[in-house]
Amino acid sequence: MKLHLKISALAAALVLSTTFASADTVNLLSNSSTVKYAGYDSVIHDVNNPQPGLNAATFNIGTGGIWTAPIGGSSWVSFDPNSGPGGGSVDPNGTYTYFTSFTMAAGDTNFTGSLTLMADDTTNVWLNGHEVLHDGVIGSDVKCSDNTPNCITPFTFDLAAGGWLQAGVNTLAFNVEQTGLASQGLDFAGTVTGSTVPEPSTLLLLGTGLMGSAGALFRRMRA
Repeated sequence: MKLHLKISALAAALVLSTTFASADTVNLLSNSSTVKYAGYDSVIHDVNNPQPGLNAATFNIGTGGIWTAPIGGSSWVSFDPNSGPGGGSVDPNGTYTYFTSFTMAAGDTNFTGSLTLMADDTTNVWLNGHEVLHDGVIGSDVKCSDNTPNCITPFTFDLAAGGWLQAGVNTLAFNVEQTGLASQGLDFAGTVTGSTVPEPSTLLLLGTGLMGSAGALFRRMRA
């Protein structure tokens, strides 16, 4: 292969590689083993509830008939295996805190991500200590809150919008508010993707530079 063709091929490969370089994706599911129960507060409030020291496992619970089916590959979960509709438990009114942690690559600087969730009666969402979603308006509480997030309508929001995602460990906290006794639970599914900017941009500059060199070499050879 002629030299200018070799240079052109290498340059094209480097430019193309910027599309794929250094991207990692984490799946978020409520039925993951990383989702833990942190404890109960008898006060119903939309705050970043302090974790009372518990790091307890959660249970997959049934939907009964009044909750919408789980999202994607997730499951409704609770600290109590009988929390679901028809399960027999009556969970006291208050705030039930759940959390999960996930790790992004050390070099990640750009993030995209979304989360779809439901809760009974409703929940807020905190990411690394910042509230990224407020709880829904309870209202009549016929089944759960009137406003999303609730147990009827899957609600999707942008996890990256506030700029709180970060390289390394990230923590999501959900404070599920129970107002009408009986069933209580949480369901969510989503993804977060991180990518490093410096390495791909450097490859892009190198690739375009090599393309320019190949073109100059080709013109010189034809002259």
